[in-house]
Amino acid sequence: MTPEERALLPSLIDHAVVLETTQGDRIVAQILVVYDEGETPDLFYVEIEPGPDGTWSKKGTAGYSILLADIARVERAVLPESNQ
Repeated sequence: MTPEERALLPSLIDHAVVLETTQGDRIVAQILVVYDEGETPDLFYVEIEPGPDGTWSKKGTAGYSILLADIARVERAVLPESNQ
């Protein structure tokens, strides 16, 4: 991820984002905490998905962490448009 994207991470807490990992995975997530200190900077998130009411919904109850070094790119997630 670029230095600019990394600097923006704290402002994205509680927002829907797409985390692209260095392995090529794309995770739609709500960032809970960014810990950008120490030997293993990381962030904590929950996976989310579009809900039936047109908002983001949590995908289960588990939370996850990922090392910042394992994030290749981060961008805001956009809800798909409804076909109704």
